[in-house]
Amino acid sequence: MKAFGDEDTIFEDMDVLNPNEQTYQPESLPEREVELDQIHSALRPATMGSTPLNLIVYGQSGQGKTVGIRLKTDQLQEYADDSEMDLTVVHIRCKGMDGSYHVLTHLVKRLREKRFGPGEELPSGHQRKTLLNMVIENLEQVGGTVIVVLDEIDAIGDDDYILYELPRSNPDGVRLSLIGITNDLQFRENLDADVRSSLGEDEVRFEPYDADQLRNILARRAVGALRDTYFEDDIEDFQHLRSEILSDDTIPLAAALGAQDTGDAREAIRLLFRATRFADDRSETTVTEEHVREARDFLETKAIESGIQTLPNQRMLALMAVTYHGIHGDTPVTTTPIYTQYKSFCEYVDVNVLSNRRFRDRLNDLADTNVLNKRQGRGRGDENQYSLAVDLDTALENLPKESERLGDVATVLREQGGVTGN
Repeated sequence: MKAFGDEDTIFEDMDVLNPNEQTYQPESLPEREVELDQIHSALRPATMGSTPLNLIVYGQSGQGKTVGIRLKTDQLQEYADDSEMDLTVVHIRCKGMDGSYHVLTHLVKRLREKRFGPGEELPSGHQRKTLLNMVIENLEQVGGTVIVVLDEIDAIGDDDYILYELPRSNPDGVRLSLIGITNDLQFRENLDADVRSSLGEDEVRFEPYDADQLRNILARRAVGALRDTYFEDDIEDFQHLRSEILSDDTIPLAAALGAQDTGDAREAIRLLFRATRFADDRSETTVTEEHVREARDFLETKAIESGIQTLPNQRMLALMAVTYHGIHGDTPVTTTPIYTQYKSFCEYVDVNVLSNRRFRDRLNDLADTNVLNKRQGRGRGDENQYSLAVDLDTALENLPKESERLGDVATVLREQGGVTGN
């Protein structure tokens, strides 16, 4: 057994290479100067005694949207503190909130914490209109310029009550600005026209990073995180990176793999972080291309396992039906026998049976997320065929546990597939 503290490490500061935004946030975004200038323009009226513009910031995951807003609002807060400007910034992460009601409760809590300090509880048992009035009352008590940042605002779905009412609330003595951050590129277009006209006074779009940008991002993270890694002549880009820890092709490969999908910086950072941990855990002093490829395979497997474990019941039953045929060696299999087996499982666990058409949609959902392989039917009346896109043992091991909903069916499948234990 290894003892803590006895191992050498290639890390100088592991947090810098951790993709978790709560662990580390960069102090600059050189690749986003254009977007930061656009955010600056929307916030600048606050420094002139006017109201900052309402703003929608959108782009795919991992493009620096949240960090960019934090950098500019923090910069504005520093200006406000130095110039005795009355400014309050409230940041609400809407992920997991399924409507305006929950956003309003969290906004009331955060505004109260701005007034009274940490520890305020979420209000409960109130009507939506009452919560809005509570928000307005607390805004008026806070006063001055208030910027409300609603991160991942698309989580509220079609319930845009807060986006319609809050910009029109006009609390006394308050210059109120709303910033919505979303991964949904169609979010603005899907809003009601009245909401769109008030919330979308200004827009900033973050395009996906390309491989060159990701190389520079990874280089900066590496310099902060690893021993014997630095920038020559203090020029902070990949071309000037010098490292005794990273082989020449390590960062280019991690950047290329990150760019080929969605240009997600977090994914590229996660890939380099895992590759570096593999090397460090084995007491190896160089992180190579092979470590990156191993990290990619590891993370892909973990993503698939997590994706299976969190499937809704109907998709899980569809996967179980295909898994049943995989156990018995008759895949790829057409839709009809899969649907027959699915109905059998539904009856066994007393779950409503979807129509054949809706069931096919669930199969296609699983194919879109790379849990199933789909072979398109060649002609009219020729059914699609499906098979597992993961190995059988991986599918079986990640089905519901015995104590969970659908666990009885999963246990039977594991027994038939020769996988023991839960």
